[in-house]
Amino acid sequence: MTHGSLLSCVAFLSSLYCFISLINLEKVINLQNLMAVSPQNLSFVREILEVYLANSPLDMAALKERIDESDWEQVRYFAHKLKSSSFIIGFESGGKIYQEIETRIKDKEDLSDIPALMDEAISLCDRALVEVKMHLKTLM
Repeated sequence: MTHGSLLSCVAFLSSLYCFISLINLEKVINLQNLMAVSPQNLSFVREILEVYLANSPLDMAALKERIDESDWEQVRYFAHKLKSSSFIIGFESGGKIYQEIETRIKDKEDLSDIPALMDEAISLCDRALVEVKMHLKTLM
């Protein structure tokens, strides 16, 4: 087996694993509202999903880092940013977690369980990113 065919096989198995994972898990993204905003412009929808796919992992990493540093104003900033982009793509469960983090900081509430909320957000975001990749493949 050549290196190229091995890479193709790995890519196929990775896609298959993502597909099987999506079948077995409740979907976390609902594109209905985004599609309704621009029903005749799939390139717009694709662009929104591509931006989410590119930026969310970076923003999640920054959010996690700021939580670890207890830099609450920056945590609030990244939570707000992630909340907005999550709601835009129909990632309601993630958006609600980011909103909860943002609200607790804004209202100066107990912050002790924010790391646990972050762990939940990471898990959900991982699923959302897989779904975004799958949606992008169908929009090509």
